[in-house]
Amino acid sequence: MNLKSMYSKSTATMKSSLIRELVASTKGIKGLISFAGGFPSPQTFPVQDLAEIFNEVIDSDGCDILQYGASEGDNFLKTEIKKWEKKDYLADDEILIVDGATNGIYYFTQTLINPGDVILCEGPSFLDTLVAFEAAGAEVVPVSMDDEGINMAELDEVIAKLKAENKTIKFIYTIPDFQNPTGVTMSLQRRHDLIKTAIKHSILLLEDDPYSQLRYKGENIKSLYAIAREDYQNSQVVTAVKSFSKILGPGLRVAYVLADKELIQPMISWLQKVIVSPNCVAERAVAKYMRDDKLNPHIEKIQKFYAPYMEAMLNALEKYMPKEVKWPEIEGGIFIWLTCPEHINTDELFEKAKEMKISFIPGSKFYPTNHERFNSLRLNFSYPSIEQIDAGVKALGDLLKSMI
Repeated sequence: MNLKSMYSKSTATMKSSLIRELVASTKGIKGLISFAGGFPSPQTFPVQDLAEIFNEVIDSDGCDILQYGASEGDNFLKTEIKKWEKKDYLADDEILIVDGATNGIYYFTQTLINPGDVILCEGPSFLDTLVAFEAAGAEVVPVSMDDEGINMAELDEVIAKLKAENKTIKFIYTIPDFQNPTGVTMSLQRRHDLIKTAIKHSILLLEDDPYSQLRYKGENIKSLYAIAREDYQNSQVVTAVKSFSKILGPGLRVAYVLADKELIQPMISWLQKVIVSPNCVAERAVAKYMRDDKLNPHIEKIQKFYAPYMEAMLNALEKYMPKEVKWPEIEGGIFIWLTCPEHINTDELFEKAKEMKISFIPGSKFYPTNHERFNSLRLNFSYPSIEQIDAGVKALGDLLKSMI
């Protein structure tokens, strides 16, 4: 049997995660300095606290929590999320607990997208999400960014052009805080402008928020979801997906969606078709971690932990990079985006750097199909040591100088 000939059309055309493939291609290289992954530092995981809480959960709630659970998630965790969010207007049927943020984004996409519908996104944006959008049959159209986030003038032009072509724009996907891959944070004014544009054109906003708690300097900026609910009294225009992966550990696979109940209900139906029952044990453990007031002190701890890594990266870039290479000012997160002169192809740079035992992700991987740009790259600073950051950026800077 030729099994490949039996694949569905979506399976046959579906792209895998190029980031995972690139990371795998450098695995096992002795002495490698990797800026490639998006891994949080294992030193930030609250291992002992979680070990005690998981033991407590099984010991006290085992007969209940080891059974199939409610598809929409643990009510105990929803209660703790509402307290932590400090949003009195949140109702249980506006919260969906999911097994990782990507699953939440998948359910939202399946709820809304017909083949040929358009999703707008920041260009560049997170590859794994773009792959999921394209697999759903969407046409994904990027809009460029500046130091305040998505370019509003270009967004207006793109919307007008697509509407003139009678295309259906379902939603705009954005990572407003410490964006992946650029590290840029959307300004407060830009958030208001984006919400007004979305309301004007009846286009939904999908706010992906895995990084907002990783702020090491500057002031917190109100989320798109909170702005829409509190300043525009609109519960429909923004759906937010939030994750504990970068805070407590990605292996927990606990995240949640905040959305209008008319979106939450069909998302629950999609969830039931994919996982049947959630990870009840992990959800209850996170809930009790929050109940015991451990989450905010832990966030403060990891903010202090990561701050020197960000400063080490920024200092090394300033010290070693050629003047032709540019990067944004960042105040948190785990990534920074380098833009090289147009003639530098960072796919080729990746191969040359690998020979020097340096790894990163080329910028072309963060654009939708047929919209790739090749002169940028993403560096991660949460996983390598401070010494590796300095040595790796120096080597990369020397290589870029020779190419420029």
